Amino acid sequence: MAEGDGLTLILILVIGTMAMLILAIGIFFFFITYQKRLLAKELEVNQIKTEQQKELLRTAIFAQENERKRFAEDLHDEIGAILSAIKLNLNRLEKKSTEDSIRSIASDTKNNIDEVIFHIRRITRALLPPSLESFGLGQAIRELIFWIDQAEANNVKFSESGDISRFDQMKEMTIFRIVQELLNNALKYSGASLIEIHLKYSRNYLCVLISDNGSGFDVVEARGRGLGLQNLEGRANVINARIKIKSRIGKGTSAILLNRLD
Repeated sequence: MAEGDGLTLILILVIGTMAMLILAIGIFFFFITYQKRLLAKELEVNQIKTEQQKELLRTAIFAQENERKRFAEDLHDEIGAILSAIKLNLNRLEKKSTEDSIRSIASDTKNNIDEVIFHIRRITRALLPPSLESFGLGQAIRELIFWIDQAEANNVKFSESGDISRFDQMKEMTIFRIVQELLNNALKYSGASLIEIHLKYSRNYLCVLISDNGSGFDVVEARGRGLGLQNLEGRANVINARIKIKSRIGKGTSAILLNRLD
Protein backbone atom coordinates (compact mmCIF):
# COMPACT_ATOMS: atom_id res chain seq x y z
CA MET A 1 0.00 0.00 0.00
CA ALA A 2 1.33 3.43 -0.92
CA GLU A 3 2.28 5.85 1.81
CA GLY A 4 -0.36 8.32 0.61
CA ASP A 5 -3.06 5.70 0.79
CA GLY A 6 -2.02 4.88 4.39
CA LEU A 7 -2.24 8.52 5.43
CA THR A 8 -5.61 8.84 3.75
CA LEU A 9 -6.89 5.80 5.64
CA ILE A 10 -5.58 7.16 8.95
CA LEU A 11 -7.16 10.53 8.20
CA ILE A 12 -10.48 8.85 7.40
CA LEU A 13 -10.30 6.86 10.66
CA VAL A 14 -9.50 9.98 12.69
CA ILE A 15 -12.26 11.97 11.04
CA GLY A 16 -14.69 9.06 11.48
CA THR A 17 -13.72 8.67 15.14
CA MET A 18 -14.14 12.39 15.77
CA ALA A 19 -17.50 12.36 13.98
CA MET A 20 -18.67 9.45 16.11
CA LEU A 21 -17.43 11.20 19.24
CA ILE A 22 -19.20 14.43 18.27
CA LEU A 23 -22.33 12.45 17.48
CA ALA A 24 -22.12 10.65 20.85
CA ILE A 25 -21.64 13.95 22.67
CA GLY A 26 -24.54 15.44 20.73
CA ILE A 27 -26.77 12.48 21.59
CA PHE A 28 -25.70 12.75 25.24
CA PHE A 29 -26.53 16.46 25.46
CA PHE A 30 -29.77 15.91 23.53
CA PHE A 31 -30.71 13.21 26.06
CA ILE A 32 -29.85 15.51 28.98
CA THR A 33 -31.83 18.37 27.46
CA TYR A 34 -34.74 16.06 26.70
CA GLN A 35 -34.69 14.74 30.26
CA LYS A 36 -34.70 18.29 31.64
CA ARG A 37 -37.59 19.26 29.40
CA LEU A 38 -39.45 16.08 30.33
CA LEU A 39 -38.85 16.73 34.04
CA ALA A 40 -39.96 20.34 33.66
CA LYS A 41 -43.09 19.16 31.87
CA GLU A 42 -43.81 16.59 34.57
CA LEU A 43 -43.36 19.25 37.24
CA GLU A 44 -45.70 21.53 35.30
CA VAL A 45 -48.28 18.76 34.98
CA ASN A 46 -47.94 17.90 38.68
CA GLN A 47 -48.31 21.56 39.56
CA ILE A 48 -51.46 21.76 37.45
CA LYS A 49 -52.77 18.58 39.10
CA THR A 50 -51.95 19.99 42.53
CA GLU A 51 -53.71 23.25 41.73
CA GLN A 52 -56.68 21.34 40.33
CA GLN A 53 -56.84 19.15 43.43
CA LYS A 54 -56.56 22.21 45.63
CA GLU A 55 -59.33 23.92 43.68
CA LEU A 56 -61.53 20.81 43.91
CA LEU A 57 -60.92 20.64 47.66
CA ARG A 58 -61.60 24.38 47.98
CA THR A 59 -64.88 23.93 46.10
CA ALA A 60 -65.82 20.95 48.29
CA ILE A 61 -65.07 22.89 51.47
CA PHE A 62 -67.07 25.86 50.19
CA ALA A 63 -70.03 23.58 49.41
CA GLN A 64 -69.68 21.94 52.83
CA GLU A 65 -69.73 25.32 54.57
CA ASN A 66 -72.82 26.36 52.62
CA GLU A 67 -74.54 23.12 53.61
CA ARG A 68 -73.59 23.66 57.25
CA LYS A 69 -74.95 27.18 57.07
CA ARG A 70 -78.23 26.00 55.54
CA PHE A 71 -78.59 23.22 58.11
CA ALA A 72 -77.78 25.55 61.03
CA GLU A 73 -80.32 28.12 59.83
CA ASP A 74 -83.00 25.47 59.35
CA LEU A 75 -82.25 23.99 62.76
CA HIS A 76 -82.44 27.37 64.45
CA ASP A 77 -85.37 28.86 62.54
CA GLU A 78 -87.63 25.85 62.11
CA ILE A 79 -86.88 23.37 64.91
CA GLY A 80 -86.12 26.17 67.37
CA ALA A 81 -89.39 27.92 66.55
CA ILE A 82 -91.41 24.71 66.96
CA LEU A 83 -89.82 23.97 70.34
CA SER A 84 -90.45 27.54 71.49
CA ALA A 85 -94.14 27.20 70.52
CA ILE A 86 -94.41 23.89 72.39
CA LYS A 87 -92.79 25.46 75.44
CA LEU A 88 -95.27 28.38 75.28
CA ASN A 89 -98.23 25.98 75.17
CA LEU A 90 -96.84 24.01 78.09
CA ASN A 91 -96.46 27.22 80.03
CA ARG A 92 -100.12 28.03 79.42
CA LEU A 93 -101.10 24.50 80.42
CA GLU A 94 -99.07 24.76 83.60
CA LYS A 95 -100.74 28.03 84.58
CA LYS A 96 -104.31 27.00 83.75
CA SER A 97 -104.27 23.45 85.10
CA THR A 98 -105.63 22.85 88.56
CA GLU A 99 -104.14 19.38 88.88
CA ASP A 100 -100.70 19.19 90.46
CA SER A 101 -99.68 16.12 88.46
CA ILE A 102 -100.38 17.83 85.14
CA ARG A 103 -98.57 20.99 86.25
CA SER A 104 -95.60 18.89 87.35
CA ILE A 105 -95.45 17.04 84.01
CA ALA A 106 -95.72 20.34 82.13
CA SER A 107 -92.91 21.84 84.20
CA ASP A 108 -90.63 18.83 83.69
CA THR A 109 -91.35 18.82 79.97
CA LYS A 110 -90.52 22.55 79.77
CA ASN A 111 -87.18 21.84 81.44
CA ASN A 112 -86.49 19.09 78.94
CA ILE A 113 -87.32 21.42 76.07
CA ASP A 114 -85.02 24.08 77.53
CA GLU A 115 -82.22 21.53 77.50
CA VAL A 116 -82.98 20.59 73.89
CA ILE A 117 -83.03 24.28 72.87
CA PHE A 118 -79.69 24.76 74.61
CA HIS A 119 -78.11 21.90 72.67
CA ILE A 120 -79.59 23.17 69.41
CA ARG A 121 -78.00 26.56 70.05
CA ARG A 122 -74.69 24.90 70.82
CA ILE A 123 -74.86 22.81 67.63
CA THR A 124 -75.88 25.75 65.43
CA ARG A 125 -73.03 27.86 66.78
CA ALA A 126 -70.59 25.04 66.11
CA LEU A 127 -71.92 24.69 62.57
CA LEU A 128 -72.07 28.44 61.93
CA PRO A 129 -70.14 30.55 64.49
CA PRO A 130 -71.91 33.94 64.33
CA SER A 131 -69.02 35.79 65.94
CA LEU A 132 -66.49 34.70 63.31
CA GLU A 133 -67.70 37.07 60.61
CA SER A 134 -68.35 39.94 63.00
CA PHE A 135 -65.48 39.71 65.47
CA GLY A 136 -62.88 37.35 64.02
CA LEU A 137 -61.15 34.08 64.74
CA GLY A 138 -60.23 34.64 68.38
CA GLN A 139 -63.77 35.50 69.48
CA ALA A 140 -65.19 32.55 67.53
CA ILE A 141 -62.82 30.17 69.36
CA ARG A 142 -63.77 31.74 72.70
CA GLU A 143 -67.42 31.19 71.88
CA LEU A 144 -66.71 27.58 70.87
CA ILE A 145 -64.97 26.95 74.20
CA PHE A 146 -67.81 28.64 76.10
CA TRP A 147 -70.42 26.29 74.63
CA ILE A 148 -68.20 23.27 75.23
CA ASP A 149 -67.78 24.31 78.87
CA GLN A 150 -71.55 24.72 79.22
CA ALA A 151 -72.13 21.17 77.98
CA GLU A 152 -69.39 19.43 79.95
CA ALA A 153 -66.68 20.30 82.44
CA ASN A 154 -63.40 20.74 80.57
CA ASN A 155 -60.28 22.72 81.28
CA VAL A 156 -59.67 24.48 77.95
CA LYS A 157 -57.50 27.60 78.04
CA PHE A 158 -57.31 30.12 75.21
CA SER A 159 -54.96 33.04 74.65
CA GLU A 160 -53.80 35.42 71.92
CA SER A 161 -50.63 37.47 71.51
CA GLY A 162 -49.05 39.82 69.02
CA ASP A 163 -50.74 42.36 66.78
CA ILE A 164 -54.19 40.76 66.59
CA SER A 165 -55.81 41.44 63.23
CA ARG A 166 -58.52 40.28 60.86
CA PHE A 167 -57.69 38.54 57.60
CA ASP A 168 -59.32 36.72 54.68
CA GLN A 169 -62.68 35.25 55.76
CA MET A 170 -62.08 31.95 53.96
CA LYS A 171 -58.79 31.57 55.84
CA GLU A 172 -60.44 32.46 59.14
CA MET A 173 -63.18 29.89 58.61
CA THR A 174 -60.70 27.20 57.52
CA ILE A 175 -58.46 27.78 60.55
CA PHE A 176 -61.51 27.77 62.82
CA ARG A 177 -62.56 24.38 61.42
CA ILE A 178 -59.06 22.98 61.95
CA VAL A 179 -59.01 24.23 65.55
CA GLN A 180 -62.52 22.85 66.06
CA GLU A 181 -61.51 19.42 64.74
CA LEU A 182 -58.34 19.26 66.83
CA LEU A 183 -60.24 20.37 69.93
CA ASN A 184 -63.00 17.80 69.36
CA ASN A 185 -60.39 15.05 68.91
CA ALA A 186 -58.68 16.04 72.14
CA LEU A 187 -61.98 16.07 74.04
CA LYS A 188 -63.12 12.71 72.63
CA TYR A 189 -59.98 10.63 72.65
CA SER A 190 -57.14 12.10 74.70
CA GLY A 191 -58.59 12.08 78.21
CA ALA A 192 -56.66 15.31 78.78
CA SER A 193 -57.15 17.35 81.94
CA LEU A 194 -55.80 20.47 80.19
CA ILE A 195 -56.09 21.69 76.61
CA GLU A 196 -54.38 24.92 75.57
CA ILE A 197 -55.02 26.97 72.41
CA HIS A 198 -52.86 29.96 71.55
CA LEU A 199 -52.96 32.29 68.56
CA LYS A 200 -49.70 34.13 67.96
CA TYR A 201 -49.79 36.96 65.43
CA SER A 202 -46.66 38.37 63.82
CA ARG A 203 -46.21 40.86 60.98
CA ASN A 204 -47.15 38.46 58.16
CA TYR A 205 -47.98 35.18 59.87
CA LEU A 206 -50.43 33.59 62.25
CA CYS A 207 -49.21 30.66 64.30
CA VAL A 208 -51.84 28.47 65.98
CA LEU A 209 -50.64 26.26 68.83
CA ILE A 210 -52.87 23.55 70.30
CA SER A 211 -51.61 21.15 72.96
CA ASP A 212 -53.01 18.74 75.52
CA ASN A 213 -51.64 16.56 78.32
CA GLY A 214 -53.68 13.54 77.28
CA SER A 215 -52.86 9.97 76.34
CA GLY A 216 -51.25 10.76 72.98
CA PHE A 217 -51.14 8.47 69.94
CA ASP A 218 -48.90 7.11 67.21
CA VAL A 219 -49.05 9.69 64.42
CA VAL A 220 -47.77 7.31 61.71
CA GLU A 221 -50.30 4.65 62.64
CA ALA A 222 -53.12 7.20 62.81
CA ARG A 223 -52.20 8.53 59.37
CA GLY A 224 -52.51 5.09 57.86
CA ARG A 225 -55.66 4.15 59.75
CA GLY A 226 -58.01 6.94 58.74
CA LEU A 227 -58.57 10.22 56.93
CA GLY A 228 -58.57 12.51 59.96
CA LEU A 229 -55.01 13.79 59.62
CA GLN A 230 -55.22 13.91 55.83
CA ASN A 231 -58.37 16.02 56.07
CA LEU A 232 -56.65 18.47 58.39
CA GLU A 233 -53.62 18.68 56.11
CA GLY A 234 -55.90 19.08 53.09
CA ARG A 235 -57.75 21.98 54.68
CA ALA A 236 -54.46 23.63 55.61
CA ASN A 237 -53.13 23.15 52.08
CA VAL A 238 -56.16 24.92 50.60
CA ILE A 239 -55.13 28.18 52.29
CA ASN A 240 -51.40 27.53 51.72
CA ALA A 241 -50.83 26.87 55.40
CA ARG A 242 -48.67 24.21 57.01
CA ILE A 243 -49.71 21.99 59.89
CA LYS A 244 -47.53 19.69 61.95
CA ILE A 245 -48.84 17.31 64.58
CA LYS A 246 -46.60 15.75 67.20
CA SER A 247 -47.70 13.11 69.66
CA ARG A 248 -46.31 10.28 71.76
CA ILE A 249 -48.28 7.67 73.62
CA GLY A 250 -48.60 8.83 77.21
CA LYS A 251 -47.00 12.21 76.41
CA GLY A 252 -49.88 14.25 75.03
CA THR A 253 -50.34 15.87 71.64
CA SER A 254 -49.39 19.20 70.10
CA ALA A 255 -50.29 20.74 66.76
CA ILE A 256 -48.77 23.77 65.08
CA LEU A 257 -50.45 25.58 62.19
CA LEU A 258 -48.55 28.30 60.35
CA ASN A 259 -50.45 30.53 57.93
CA ARG A 260 -49.28 33.53 55.94
CA LEU A 261 -51.74 36.39 56.36
CA ASP A 262 -51.02 38.47 53.26
